[in-house]
Parts: sequence; C-alpha cells; structure tokens
Amino acid sequence: MTVKSLSVFDEYDNDFLYCEAIIKKHSKNFHTAFSQLPKDKARAVYAVYAFCRRADDAVDEKQDPLLIEAMKKRLEEMQKQVSNDAIDLPQAVKEEDPDEAIWRALTLSFQQFDLQFQPFFDLLVGQKQDLDFHQPTSEKELSDYSYYVAGSVGLMLLPILSQAAAAIQEPAIKLGEAMQRTNILRDIGEDLRMGRIYLPQTVLAQFNLSREALASGNQNQQFIEMWEHEAQLAETLYQESFVMMPQIDEDCREALLAAALIYREILTVIRKNNYQVFAEKTAVPKQRKIQLLFTAKKMLRQERWEG
Repeated sequence: MTVKSLSVFDEYDNDFLYCEAIIKKHSKNFHTAFSQLPKDKARAVYAVYAFCRRADDAVDEKQDPLLIEAMKKRLEEMQKQVSNDAIDLPQAVKEEDPDEAIWRALTLSFQQFDLQFQPFFDLLVGQKQDLDFHQPTSEKELSDYSYYVAGSVGLMLLPILSQAAAAIQEPAIKLGEAMQRTNILRDIGEDLRMGRIYLPQTVLAQFNLSREALASGNQNQQFIEMWEHEAQLAETLYQESFVMMPQIDEDCREALLAAALIYREILTVIRKNNYQVFAEKTAVPKQRKIQLLFTAKKMLRQERWEG
C-alpha cells in the first residue's frame, strides 16, 4: 500500500493538536512513546486514541449507552463517506462541539492510512459490555473482553505503523491484551469502587479470594500470588507480541517498542510499591520512561526482542 501525500493534515493542524492534548492528559505513557513517530503518523495515532478515550469516557464517566450508539452511527456515516471517496470536511467553527475536531482528524486518518473500520466498531461493543458489566467467569472470557476494548486498538493502529499490517494482526492483538491486563492489575482498587472486578471468578477461587477480601485492600500472600499469576500472563503476551517488530515500519519500531516497554514497566513499579493497587494509580516515573526509550533503541540496534 502506498500512503498518499499527507500535506492535508497541516490544514487541520488544530484538530490534531486537540487530539494530542487528550492523549497528553490521559496517557503520558503513550504520548511519551508515540511522540517519537514521524509527525503525520503520530497525528493519526493521536486521533485514534482520542476516539477511544471518548468511548471510554461515555462509559466510565457518563454511563450513557446513547453516546456509544451515537458514536456507532457517526462511524457508519464516516464509513460510507470513505468507501465512496466522498469526504468533504468543513473547517472548525466557533459554535461547534469541540470534539468535532476528533471526527475530522479521524476521518483524515482513515483516508490517508487506509484504516479498517471493524476494530473501531469492535471497541464500541466492548464499551457496551462495560455498561452492562458482569465479572468474567474465566480467563477466556477476560481474553475475549480484552480483545474488544484493547486488542481492537492494536488493529486500529496497525495500518499506521506497518505496511504489512495484514500479516501481524495476532501479535498486535496480543499487545493490546497485555496492556489491558496491565490496566486491570493496576486498577483493582479503582475498579472495585466502580463496582467492577475484572479478575476472573475462577482465578479468585483458585487463590481463595473473595470480593470481600479484595475490598479489604489487604495485600496478603494469597493476593500477591494471584496478582503474580495474572501478571505472568500479561508478561507472556508482551513477549509474544514482540515477534511483529521486524514487520513494523522502520520509522515506527522504536515508538511501538517503547510503548510496550513503558506499559509493561507498570507491573515492575507495582511490585516495587509492594503491590499497592488499592489507593493511588501506579505511574512509571519520567526518568524511567526516558531510560526505556534508550532501551528500545538498544534492542532495535541489536535486533533483540527480549527485554
């Protein structure tokens, strides 16, 4: 696939800056990594992230299924425009909803990078599952859910990051699932306060942990063993996802590898903090992120995908 000229992105620079502000605010980890991309690829990633963030907000903050349905209809309209090559984007006007910037930036990204629509629809399916939340009964149910809310994001981004996107879908999905499992292990306390437990029922039973035990916030040996069991699954997925790196575009490998290393580091920081996942959200220190950027460079020079 030959990417078209991207000069049109400059005409809508403010829209992409709006999207970048969203990723800066909500995910410093991703912004640190993906800001290393070539400018227009970074812009497209920011647009995709902003879409995903707004879908997440519709569930976690507003708990409004109508917002998810409205996003689905808007996607369907965009799909018709893109497939018919009938895109006519107006410039911003004062009275509009600020989030119109996201839709313009996303439409341009679809047009320029040949993004696939199905993963975007799949993400909305996952968000609707959160509106009618049920604790996963098994690891398979958790993996299925993780595809919809995170593996799908890997598929969204692939056409931006790789000319060989069709050949590396499985490892991209695995990276998304690894990150989602990391989120779950980081946010146990926050999710409990929202009435949600994403840890599978079978896993809690395996380690003799109840909802009440989790709610107590006690990091006892049973909890630590359960947490490490789940963390190992996430770390295995990270490692298995790295096989796609040689088929990622050369100018994107460092950013994607850095994103994976920084996100995986959350698990290490949680361990250093004695598994404190019930109060403050764990963050990777800025200096450590910089170190991991250099680690990514070194791994790429050595063509070594373990780290």
